[in-house]
Amino acid sequence: MQKMRTLTIILTLATLATFTSCDCVQNVTGTVIDEQTEQPIQNAHVQKENKEYDQADTDDKGNFEIMSISGGIFGCPPMAIIVSKEGYESKTLEIDNAQHETIKLQKVE
Repeated sequence: MQKMRTLTIILTLATLATFTSCDCVQNVTGTVIDEQTEQPIQNAHVQKENKEYDQADTDDKGNFEIMSISGGIFGCPPMAIIVSKEGYESKTLEIDNAQHETIKLQKVE
């Protein structure tokens, strides 16, 4: 009886540890620039794909940062983002967790 209780407790703790370790905190940063001039683009909108609440706008130097909680059994997956700015073509890309990416947007002609 004691062995069964001990086994049940161990299995319960192992299951809880597995499920609580599946979340990771994603943190990606980037700089959005004009493809032709290579100048920073201020107030470009950056949003995690399919997540309205995980978003940011670029500052006066074109920089942004997005933090999000995501599932990841074997580590944090890359974050898929959409970058948009009026007068430019939108761009969708993936950034690896804890990485900084320079993103070039092309003007709409």
